[in-house]
Amino acid sequence: MDPVAKRFLFTEDSLSPITMITPTVANVQVDWVETIDTHILKVDVPGFRREDIQLKVVDGYILQISGEQKREVVEGKWHSLERPRGPFFRQFKLPDRVQADEIRAFDENGVLTIVVPKKPVARKIDIFSKL
Repeated sequence: MDPVAKRFLFTEDSLSPITMITPTVANVQVDWVETIDTHILKVDVPGFRREDIQLKVVDGYILQISGEQKREVVEGKWHSLERPRGPFFRQFKLPDRVQADEIRAFDENGVLTIVVPKKPVARKIDIFSKL
């Protein structure tokens, strides 16, 4: 298990049909929208470096997003220290009809976008009599 994930407890029973939101130390907000052919998650990760964020799919249906933002080491007297720092861990139960092996992620301007493609829907085939 991810070392950051070990700091948070969850049980399989606590997973809702759509999502399970775990506690965060660093405040990481997530938007999730479903389109016709994908699920798109947008994660606010301002100040995080790409290498400080981990994405995993566990058991084929749980998307885990974790990371840690370390505190700046600056000599001097701090007057304010308000920006969130530390580890975060979020996980989401993916719907049945997704292609977990085709998940893509990219970051831009402090927003991590995760694209989870859906499996193609079977189409109905009409049967005709021979003319």
